[in-house]
Amino acid sequence: MSNYYMMSFSSHQDRAAALGETLQFFGALLEDSRRIQNAEIFWCLKRNGIETVCEGSCSSRAYALCGPLLTVTQPGHYCCTFTAKLDGVTVARTAIGALAAPETIRPGLPVPSDFDAFWQRQRDAVNAVPLQVRLTALDKSPFTEVFDLQASCTNGTPVSGIFARPANPRKGGHPAVLVPHGAGVRSAGEGRFLSFAAKGFLSLDINAHGLPNDMPIGYYMQVAQEQLDGYPVRGFESGDPEKVYMLGVFHRVYRALQALMDMPEWDGRNLWIFGGSQASWQAFAGACLMPAVSGLTLWIPAGCDMVNGGWPFAYLMGKTVPTPLQRAMAYFDCTSLATRIRHIPVLCHVGLADPVCKADGVMAAYNSLATPDKTLNLHYEMGHETLEGEVADMERFIMAHLKA
Repeated sequence: MSNYYMMSFSSHQDRAAALGETLQFFGALLEDSRRIQNAEIFWCLKRNGIETVCEGSCSSRAYALCGPLLTVTQPGHYCCTFTAKLDGVTVARTAIGALAAPETIRPGLPVPSDFDAFWQRQRDAVNAVPLQVRLTALDKSPFTEVFDLQASCTNGTPVSGIFARPANPRKGGHPAVLVPHGAGVRSAGEGRFLSFAAKGFLSLDINAHGLPNDMPIGYYMQVAQEQLDGYPVRGFESGDPEKVYMLGVFHRVYRALQALMDMPEWDGRNLWIFGGSQASWQAFAGACLMPAVSGLTLWIPAGCDMVNGGWPFAYLMGKTVPTPLQRAMAYFDCTSLATRIRHIPVLCHVGLADPVCKADGVMAAYNSLATPDKTLNLHYEMGHETLEGEVADMERFIMAHLKA
């Protein structure tokens, strides 16, 4: 059986393009590592996921002209999709991205004038609920202990997570890390949090919705279909930030951080949040709301520049956004939350072929971060996915930035 695949390259895989520079993309079709000569390759280059810059095609024999070439006149995210066809049948597809003048990309919405007052009310609402944490032992090895964790929170919906710590923990001896979830409805305890416990952390993995953990898969599927369908955008259309579903999610992130800080084993200095996609959105919120957070590691962040089609509002790309929707968005957008994240190290991985959490929106949020201690890693062919190499890089980043 033939094994076709597309390879793609650009002239700017080592850096962003400056305005006025020439940016070029190249595609090649291979079969079992051999270049194919008799196919046709089609390409489509888009800017910021909306504007089609150019389209074209060539024979797979071509080298230098197998892809678009342009002089960059506008900043933004450029992504080229290559599709290879043999006898009219699609046999392979890939995408590669590049950034142009990314430092100039700015949010589509301003920070609301009452932003700080609104979020202080949310802190007060959570603080008004007495912190009660219940740990139920689940599993233990010579190196780690694992518990189901339930912590009281607003509206009767608890923080629900799986908590791991080193066996025989020392009082005041351990850093802590919160691991929120990407989009969806599932139990906590996906596994990645355990690597932190093995490194000596108090590690808490929380499900976004305060649901009980370790239920049958059918339970989560039913809740997703019947109660939480469309939850990421729920309430935004009202224009009232108090009615947005994600408000409760952010409350639980804040309370989960309080639960970690309340543990006698916490070292009182190191409190990290580690998350991708929707979990990055929660990480922005946690660092904005909790001054004790000491660092963030993020990848393919959601909730960035939503007014311009950042997830979960991809359906609004290129459309006029109703005023009430804009009003509510501004309180929750990572571009607003980022302005209150100061003085802490932040590592952000961006997928330049990510059609879900668009790189232009991510750059708007990254540029809005108030902290000067921020690091950006670009992945030119990475879509909306988690790569083990970037996870290892983020773990190294955390270990290198622990406060002694």
